[in-house]
Amino acid sequence: MNLNKTLWTLGSLIGAQQAAKAVRGVEWNDILGVIGLERRPSAFGRALPALGLIAVSAAIGAAAALLLAPSSGEQLRNRLSDGLDDVKHRLDDVKGRVNEKINEKVSSYEHHTSNSTS
Repeated sequence: MNLNKTLWTLGSLIGAQQAAKAVRGVEWNDILGVIGLERRPSAFGRALPALGLIAVSAAIGAAAALLLAPSSGEQLRNRLSDGLDDVKHRLDDVKGRVNEKINEKVSSYEHHTSNSTS
């Protein structure tokens, strides 16, 4: 009787190890796809890479324009400083708009969940 339990336990452990090896390369989307579901990225998750790319592109373009334009060193430093201030203000504006959108989504979700539980 005791040998039977030991063999069952050993078989279960071997099976669990084999299952773990099979699952290592599987992602959540694969598992959800089996039952007909999928994960959708959030709006913030989709917007953040695009905003980062826009910011980097703008910075590179502004730096290239400033460096290629003929001017003295002091004028160049002043324009660079002004350009960086402008970029900072633009990023703050974008950050504010993104935060507003997130807050709208959160409040909409909270409102929806509170109405559905009532």
